[in-house]
Amino acid sequence: MSTRKQVGERISLTMQEVIASAVLTNERIARSIGLNVVDFQTYGVLLRNAEPMTPGQVAQATELPSSTTTRVLDRLEAKGMVERRPDPGDRRKVWVHPVQFHDARVESAYADIVRQMEDVHAGYTVAELQTVLRYLSEIKNVR
Repeated sequence: MSTRKQVGERISLTMQEVIASAVLTNERIARSIGLNVVDFQTYGVLLRNAEPMTPGQVAQATELPSSTTTRVLDRLEAKGMVERRPDPGDRRKVWVHPVQFHDARVESAYADIVRQMEDVHAGYTVAELQTVLRYLSEIKNVR
């Protein structure tokens, strides 16, 4: 029988492996379209956000310095993945809008990942998956 501490240690080690795999996979996918992983993941942050964001909000969400955020947004804008638009009510403020980006390489890579995850999910009950979801939701902001 395992103790809570032993299982916690195994979870921590496994999470390190999951994170490393995700980072390397996302780096490979980003590289396939000429981006680095930070740019690509920043684009993901913008896509997942319900509303456009200011550059400051992007910096806060990504925990990148403002100067780095500016360069990331410059590269994403050059790729046609974001648009910067002035705020109609405050000309000093700019809003960053994600633009839908379609690339067969990216779509194929993520479709493969989703299929593999669905295969894994098939081995679990809905209740077990809900527990996994609750756990991941609670730890996603651990820094």
